[in-house]
Amino acid sequence: VSERTISSPREQTDSVLPHVQDLLAVAGLELGDLDGIAFGRGPGSFTGLRVATSVAHGFGLAVGLPLLPISSLAGLAQGIWRCHGLDRCVVCVDARMGEVFWAMFEVRDGLVKPRGAEQLSAPAALRSQDPERPWAAAGSGFAAYADELAKLTSAAETVLPEVWPAARDLFPLALEALDQGQARSVENALPVYLRPETAWRR
Repeated sequence: VSERTISSPREQTDSVLPHVQDLLAVAGLELGDLDGIAFGRGPGSFTGLRVATSVAHGFGLAVGLPLLPISSLAGLAQGIWRCHGLDRCVVCVDARMGEVFWAMFEVRDGLVKPRGAEQLSAPAALRSQDPERPWAAAGSGFAAYADELAKLTSAAETVLPEVWPAARDLFPLALEALDQGQARSVENALPVYLRPETAWRR
């Protein structure tokens, strides 16, 4: 796997296309040689999701590729499994405005599966998984709201507040979606904000 990381969100729009061209060159591929395009569909930063979705849409339209929108929270959970071998976790990401994006996941056959819906809520609404089984707490929300979530994290087997999603962790989930015929057309591959667009404008 060849991967590039853009360290500053402000560099995304300027850097993403040159990085894509570089990655294709390293692999000896043209855009049209691909089977599909995976992208993190959110929840997450409003601007970041717009950039990711717009780039994926542009490439999909240019060469007729199907798109594979993958949950950003699931991608982070997949990375927890890849890097730490933890197969049950609560992923919690700082959503600003005093709220967090969060969801619970467990690994089955090497792939993370959600246990319930993704949510946007106040930190106090978070709950752990089955307390009888070990689980991990992961994501920036556990750093941003450490005091509010202290009781919850005290019950976790492992706390990883400084982890970030990696592009490569979208691949296993995208391949499963592609194999199961769940790839989407550009018109149906949309970002998931959880927060109403009007709230971002305020």
